[in-house]
Amino acid sequence: MKDCKWITHKSSTDTAMCLYYFKKSFSLEAVSEATVEISAQARYKLFINGKFVCVGPCKGTREKTYFDTVSVGDYLRVGENEIFVEVLQLPATDVESLWGTIDGVVRVGSALLVLELRCGDVCVKTDTSWLVSRVNAIGLKTSGDTNSASPIEYVDANGVMGTPFECAVERCGVSNGEEDHYWWGGTNRLFLHERPIPMLDFKDKSDIISFDGEFYEAKYLTFGFPRFKLKGKGKVTLRFFECFDSGNWKTYRDRTDRTLPYYDKMADTIEVDGEFSYEPFYFRCFRFIKVDIEGDVSIELERFIEVNYPMTVRTDYDFGTEIDNKLWEISVRTLQRCMHETYEDCPFYEQLQYCMDSSTQMLFNYQLTDDDRLARKCMDDFAHAQLADGLMPSRTPSTPDQHIPSFQLYFIFMVYSHYIRFGDKALVRKHLRAIDGVVEWFRQHIGDDGLVAQSKYWNFIDWSRPWVYDQKRGCEGGVPLGVYEGVIGIYNPMLAYFLKCAAKLNAVCGRRDVAREYEALAKTLIANTNKYFWDSKRGMYADDVNHIYFSQHMQTWCVLSGTATPARAKKIMTNSLNIEAKSTFAFAYFYFRALEAAGMYDKTREMMDSYRALLKLNCTTIPETPTESRSECHAWGALAIYEFSATVLGVRTYDVAEKSISIKPYIEGRDSARGTVSTIAGDVFVSWKKEADTFTIHIKSNDNVRKIVHLPNDELYEVTDNEATLCCEL
Repeated sequence: MKDCKWITHKSSTDTAMCLYYFKKSFSLEAVSEATVEISAQARYKLFINGKFVCVGPCKGTREKTYFDTVSVGDYLRVGENEIFVEVLQLPATDVESLWGTIDGVVRVGSALLVLELRCGDVCVKTDTSWLVSRVNAIGLKTSGDTNSASPIEYVDANGVMGTPFECAVERCGVSNGEEDHYWWGGTNRLFLHERPIPMLDFKDKSDIISFDGEFYEAKYLTFGFPRFKLKGKGKVTLRFFECFDSGNWKTYRDRTDRTLPYYDKMADTIEVDGEFSYEPFYFRCFRFIKVDIEGDVSIELERFIEVNYPMTVRTDYDFGTEIDNKLWEISVRTLQRCMHETYEDCPFYEQLQYCMDSSTQMLFNYQLTDDDRLARKCMDDFAHAQLADGLMPSRTPSTPDQHIPSFQLYFIFMVYSHYIRFGDKALVRKHLRAIDGVVEWFRQHIGDDGLVAQSKYWNFIDWSRPWVYDQKRGCEGGVPLGVYEGVIGIYNPMLAYFLKCAAKLNAVCGRRDVAREYEALAKTLIANTNKYFWDSKRGMYADDVNHIYFSQHMQTWCVLSGTATPARAKKIMTNSLNIEAKSTFAFAYFYFRALEAAGMYDKTREMMDSYRALLKLNCTTIPETPTESRSECHAWGALAIYEFSATVLGVRTYDVAEKSISIKPYIEGRDSARGTVSTIAGDVFVSWKKEADTFTIHIKSNDNVRKIVHLPNDELYEVTDNEATLCCEL
């Protein structure tokens, strides 16, 4: 792409949200292997000879933008060919509101395209010979309360078909961020870097969608591009929604009950007079599509392209019950729906990569595959966006910025969990600077009393039911009660836990003085937590210095950080089982680890049963919260992926340096389980069963992998054979 030019329309000088069409015809005497390198501002959809090819570019940050490389030989033909590219222009900024337009896509504020196609000796590049049109017949806007989700479209079909084209104009040349010399040291927002993740997977899944004349219904919540053929004269409105329930805030009811209301704001409107094929430019997430017709118009689904991050879904599993097998299935689907060019909190609403959400999504990702490319990109995205004072945004890429102080601590967890899974010291060393920045930001917020002070930002921890929005007190919701004394109790053991993770990472990289410094700070925070927040009467740690409010979250961090002794850990976790401020799906992973550390893993059943109960409601993905959920698909809820593989099958890293594996199945409540877990030592298959008073486990792995096997009767075996069977009496 070195000699290519960024091209645009002559009127693309404003910051409106609108579509542009670019096209170029060319001739081929023979067809061979062919590739396209392409990028756009802000988003593109590529067609060759009328066939859909892909969308992009890979989402970048303000600091780094990308180009895509696509194999296109199968789309070409001998003779005349046409490249057709739809390009979405987005406003450069939204200065009036926290929420703007498609906030997960950074942009420069004008429509730009750069492309190079190579097939044999033929090379087609963007230049002034291309034709371009501003598509005024398609109006784009966001529906007020969808918070930066996909734009809705108002389409004049005849106007689209009659769109006039003119010659494109050149804006500037292209620089490759990996290869080119930065003349005079200058860079710009259009320096392109090679896409660090694979292209998304595009598959026609039209067979999963049925139509009853009023509603299109997919077998499960899906994400992609539906294409409809419209015939006649009139107006068609297509309303995309996740499920039938209580509109914007879902209750605990059957998601397929058509007597219930549904969210109706994500609505595309098409006026047609004749025949027209309609496909929205931007992704649509839906399980149902309501069709409203004014006039005499027929509608037919021509195709549906489902879009996912390319991940092979494992099928060799059985967790002993039909319910748990189904829970595994919808958990994997939930993760898939929230993995595209970034990890995403949810596919229907924001489609934003949040640090807290992504830290556990990575863990779930690692249990299924060795592919860590999206995780690496995620960590880079956050490191690139860190501010000079060390504060890291809660989400990136994003326009505008948002800060949730606790979320940046999960960046440390991202790096730590990646190291435990892959043992990559180089990646750890790369991110030590960012980790140092996070620690220093918190250190600057420790007061004279030795406690972490309340910040001016959103001090979110979890969507626990008592922690509601309160405008009078300036509380956005999700914030522990009792923070108004100037101190957030939970931050102290929480910071101590992540300091210990950071200390281990520094020690791994030889920075032992820094490791000792972090350990010392963690020790001080632990001492002050015991001093200010331990309540001997309640037998728990309080969220506030006045000992009025208590939560499972505070007890969780006190266990995980080592603030509570082992004997106290069991006491506080037991006492917290029936308090009001309980953990929700967002916090479940860490809550489960605390119960496990306290020897109380059996107490996870209550929350696991709330996951299982979703199946009775015909949920096909995991919602954001157990009840009163806004999003029907939130990947921090895909917890069963980890629990069933790391706990039920019992497969975890034992020693990073030697790449050895621990296998300690949790067998309570089921008679058998089997499945394959992706590990630091390759795939490990485990199958176990209980018969009468005998437990039998069968293990397969790569050759010479050291496996430490813990049997239910507390016997311990070391196995290095690639296949082994062990038994014990129960």
